[in-house]
Amino acid sequence: MRAIKLVLVTSLLVTIFALSNSLPALSSTGKVRIKDLTELTQDPFLYISGDFNKRLLTTGEQLDYLREFRKLYFSPWDQTSPRHSMDVHKWIFRHFGSGKGFGENLNGRDEEWLENLRNNADLESFGTLNRKAVSVRRTDLRLLPTERPFFYDSSLPGEGYPFDYIQNSGVHPGEPLFISHISKNGAWAWSETSYAAGWVKIQDTAFVDEELIKRWKSLPLGTAVRDDLPVKDEKGIFQFSADTGTILPLTSRYILRNRAIIPVRDVNGNAVEKTVTLDAASFTPHPLPMTAWNAAIVCEGLMDTNYGWGGMLGNRDCSATIRDILLPFGIWMPRNSAAQARTGLAIDLSEMDRAGKTTAILREGKPFATLVNKPGHVMLYIGSHKGQPVVLHNAWGLKTLENGKESRHIIGKTVITTLEPGKELENLHPDNGLLIDTVGSITLLGGIK
Repeated sequence: MRAIKLVLVTSLLVTIFALSNSLPALSSTGKVRIKDLTELTQDPFLYISGDFNKRLLTTGEQLDYLREFRKLYFSPWDQTSPRHSMDVHKWIFRHFGSGKGFGENLNGRDEEWLENLRNNADLESFGTLNRKAVSVRRTDLRLLPTERPFFYDSSLPGEGYPFDYIQNSGVHPGEPLFISHISKNGAWAWSETSYAAGWVKIQDTAFVDEELIKRWKSLPLGTAVRDDLPVKDEKGIFQFSADTGTILPLTSRYILRNRAIIPVRDVNGNAVEKTVTLDAASFTPHPLPMTAWNAAIVCEGLMDTNYGWGGMLGNRDCSATIRDILLPFGIWMPRNSAAQARTGLAIDLSEMDRAGKTTAILREGKPFATLVNKPGHVMLYIGSHKGQPVVLHNAWGLKTLENGKESRHIIGKTVITTLEPGKELENLHPDNGLLIDTVGSITLLGGIK
């Protein structure tokens, strides 16, 4: 297994690089529903073949993943200093200052706007606070201390809404954080999670002490396996919504209900613990056994959910979808698709033609335990339909060519397709319009089947 520091630094830098070289695009098309979405069932359960309860990973493999998961997940609480250097901040400001961006009103961002953010970032204070914390609700990691977006020219393919390049990642409630310093206005905290870093609203965090850290590390964990699970304290007061992939300490288990601990921010900014009772079908002991049935349960809960670049508006992009599918099974994944492709046994398909790739995926792939990788996009192989591999993925759109100009046919949500969705479209881009043309590898979780 990789060293924690190398994984995190590599993940952040690759994620930031991907933000500036993204392939997804805003579309002027998409009114016609592609055939894959009408001819293929969108129910992941119907792609299971054989024994529903057969383990996709052996008990030993899943325990190995779980040990690595707990080490990485809690790693921000093992830090004494930031993992990422000042060079990351310098790169961020250099990057956003190098090209013309646009705000939510489509007016240009100017140098004064960026300079004000630089001043508020208070980079002279980087690494002076160095405190451990926890997220108290779903929040965002932002590359600059602002909620305001930074879009590139929406008239260009691959730019404009919803690709806010300041948005780095979403953060679930209850995630360990390491805070290096606070912005000058006190509203933002530069925070590191186990998989990415960025500015988080200070009100979405709470500082933790060593007693809490020790207790949370010693307790078993529970996981949400559906989105929009309302979490209320013992007085019935709503605290937050938990989505699939939310991990919380589990204190007791019952047939219909499970009890867990949540963090709440007090008036001094410190974390206090509250006990909550959650439906056992929606919040289960972590990790779930990695079976096809359990994988389909988790996947079903994410079907038709909207695309969200970097977790924008609380939604998911392709890699966040994969990450949240695998978190309930104790499988920690990096933030971006390129890093995720390197998390298991990779099989190179880059030199194969379409027929060769199809044969290799069907022969080597393990349904619900295989990633299908292409530049800028990751998918989960779940089975086959009429001799074609079938994948589950959250996709913004398909590359098209209209009047000689590149555009997109919008999908914009989590769907089940073949690797040739949209092949019937007259305006599908002749170069790499089909997903399979740029599939470069598959990644087997747990090794060879």
